[in-house]
Amino acid sequence: MKNLILFILLLISLIILGCAKEEPITEIANPIAHFDKIVPHEFHIGDTVNLIGRNFGNKRNNRYVEFYGWEINEETGYILWTDTLIKVIVPAISGNADINNGTAHINERLSNGVGYKVNRGLFIDILNFFVLASIFITFLYLYLKINKIWKRKHEREVADAQSLTGMSILILNCMLWVLYYIFVNYDTKGWLDQAIYIIEGIVFFTIGTGFFVKGQKTFGFWYLIKKALKLERKEADYLLKRFLKPMHAEVILHIMHQIAMVDEEFDPKEQEMIQTFANHWNIEYNFDKLEAERKQSTDNRFVRLRKIVHNYLESEPPSEQVAQLKDMITAMINADDKVTDEEALISSEILPMIENHLNANKDTKRYDVIIVPQNPTHDELIKELIPTAEKVQTAGGLAYSIGSYYSLRYAKIMCDKYREFNLFTIVFPPEEMFAINKN
Repeated sequence: MKNLILFILLLISLIILGCAKEEPITEIANPIAHFDKIVPHEFHIGDTVNLIGRNFGNKRNNRYVEFYGWEINEETGYILWTDTLIKVIVPAISGNADINNGTAHINERLSNGVGYKVNRGLFIDILNFFVLASIFITFLYLYLKINKIWKRKHEREVADAQSLTGMSILILNCMLWVLYYIFVNYDTKGWLDQAIYIIEGIVFFTIGTGFFVKGQKTFGFWYLIKKALKLERKEADYLLKRFLKPMHAEVILHIMHQIAMVDEEFDPKEQEMIQTFANHWNIEYNFDKLEAERKQSTDNRFVRLRKIVHNYLESEPPSEQVAQLKDMITAMINADDKVTDEEALISSEILPMIENHLNANKDTKRYDVIIVPQNPTHDELIKELIPTAEKVQTAGGLAYSIGSYYSLRYAKIMCDKYREFNLFTIVFPPEEMFAINKN
């Protein structure tokens, strides 16, 4: 906290120093020429102004008037030059930028400076005010940003989250602009704003080395820098890989894992296939994490897997990707040279589902699961368990359709699921369901 206070005080000092500084040119003790005044004291760009004083010389020769760093060095800029009076046009010839309030000199050090103001209109005055205010806003932004990180600078995760390379680039880039604003095109607000970002870069660079992490100071600062850069090199292409990976890559990996574990056995060949896919698309395959998610689900393994595939198809993935997924599922099921009952069951439902999606839902036969309520309490229970259930009229009266399935075996599993709640659940074959819908 003490270091943070010192940092804030330093930053405030820079702001005060920068705002107080009006003119980069150093005055000399005994100038040859001397300005008494400039008339008018406030003017517009392009106006003619009189610089009144003494010892200017009766001829201009190689002398020139300088307004806040902008030289009037073309003949068209000078109307009159005498020993006591110089008439000039305020730099319309000032390069690609206009002059600001400041001080006028002759040849930088041949005269004293005389102050002036440039009237550039209300809009420019307001704009200048907000630009100056933006320096404080930048400082406030930096304080809030550093404050969050500074409090946690002792944590390894926070240190590792900072990019030393990125901060180095920021510092060097801002230093170039500071030099430009000081030595080429002087601008107090410009160099001060860039200086604030340099301080930001230094603070985050230091945190990124891990210097504040417990036990790290003993290794030495340069060792910590090399260690942090080594870690950064390993992670440098992470974001790029994330951008280049295929859409829905994680979902496909999740589906493949669910298929591999549908029989509760993880064959080495299945593991190899999944890992190859993950490596190819630069995705992390975390077996323990996926297993934890799988076991936390309240749905059984068949229902859970079907939901994942259904949601994936509903997201409108590219047809080429869907076709590749179908091939991968087939390869996964046959990877260990045997097809278990669980794999046969889920493939009989999922593969036709994918095929139907590829064929744009062209009249594929399905088995509908119907629940026929036996009393009013059943209606309430059905609405609670299956809010999406649709009411249908059958020969036996009102019923609820809870889903259409491609596999008779899978449809019967859904029947068993709701029979556990003592609900009268049956499977309607495609031809009978068609007759119901037609009526």
